[in-house]
Amino acid sequence: MAGNRVKRRRKFGLSYVFKNNKFLLIVSFVIAVTVWITISLSDTHQASSTVSKIPIQINLSDNAISNGLEIFSGNDQTASVNVEGNRVALGSISSDDITVSAQTAGTIQTSGTWTLSLTAKKNNPSDNFEIISSVNPSVITVFVDQMRESEFEVENKIKYKVSEGYHASVALSTDKITVKGPQTLVDKISKVAIVGKVDGELKDDYSMEAAIKLFSKNGDEITSSMITLSDNTITANFSVLPEKEIPIKVSFTNKPNDFDIDNYIETSIDKIFVAAPQEVLDKLTNISTEDVDFNTLKNKSTTLQLKLNMPEKTVNLSDTDTVKVKIDLRSFKSKNITIDKKNLSVSGLGSDYSYNVTTDNLMVVAIGPKNQLSKISSKNIICDIDASDIEGKTGSISLPVNISIVGVDSCWVYGEYSINLNVTSQ
Repeated sequence: MAGNRVKRRRKFGLSYVFKNNKFLLIVSFVIAVTVWITISLSDTHQASSTVSKIPIQINLSDNAISNGLEIFSGNDQTASVNVEGNRVALGSISSDDITVSAQTAGTIQTSGTWTLSLTAKKNNPSDNFEIISSVNPSVITVFVDQMRESEFEVENKIKYKVSEGYHASVALSTDKITVKGPQTLVDKISKVAIVGKVDGELKDDYSMEAAIKLFSKNGDEITSSMITLSDNTITANFSVLPEKEIPIKVSFTNKPNDFDIDNYIETSIDKIFVAAPQEVLDKLTNISTEDVDFNTLKNKSTTLQLKLNMPEKTVNLSDTDTVKVKIDLRSFKSKNITIDKKNLSVSGLGSDYSYNVTTDNLMVVAIGPKNQLSKISSKNIICDIDASDIEGKTGSISLPVNISIVGVDSCWVYGEYSINLNVTSQ
């Protein structure tokens, strides 16, 4: 009974296998592939094909490299060759199996454009294929030069208009650009500028990205993929402010009280245009000059070039930052007045020190209207010596005298004066 069951299972298994379509399909495929491989391996028929996109090797000599020469263009090209071999071998060939090189690249020793011939060879001489054609292309052109890096100031060539009554100033995100590339090209660059155009008229702050352009000394634009810039664009920030015409005021120190100096001065300009935030303009009544010390003025005509003191947040829109001032005091008179040392007042000296004025008397020059000078005496002259800066010093010391006139108007003391003190420590 057991033997019969085994026979029935075997018969059932073989019958089932040969009746299974999937099994027969797999067996047929395996047999077909085996036959194809056998035939292909035994096929000695030669075929040809083209191998493309083979990188071209361009090697400069060590001497050229040590002299700073580099290949700036033409070094990223590829080539193709025709090869021959059996069909199986050709199916596995790639650009990695062939080297294309520029044989004469090693002879380059100077900058310039060079034409180089190409050759090809198998990387593995035992590979079962042969190169049967010359390289396509047969020659290439390369540009060789030394690397040059230069820094340029950026000029603003953006075109824009400002609404009437407003002023615009432009600040760039960077005012210098580094240009890097072949020396031959970089040496041709004369100017670097940003170009662009603002639509409409500006009356509010504005920002824009502007392209950087390179120009030769003849104004021709220089473009090349071999040149790189530290920045390709620059941000131009427009600060737009209202403008206003403001009077100029000449500023004085030590001017006599109630002295109307405006009757005796002339200025080359009496107003200038300034730009500033509106809240600043609303409070701005004048633009003052640097101070003129009245003690430096004699009874004659004097012409001074005075700097304008621009308030914070204001922009001077005039073409000058100074004003020419003529002060004509020729109608005034002068008078010499002698001051006794008893009338010299010393202040600021510590209690640990004592002093003695060794200058017997001091003669000063007073200037003013004739009718007022006649009234002036030494009693009208106040002389004060500030000794606070001599702390720790003893002996004979010379100190400046601060002089003022009281009791009369429109008079002042001309010149600088000093006295000698003998200072001792108690």
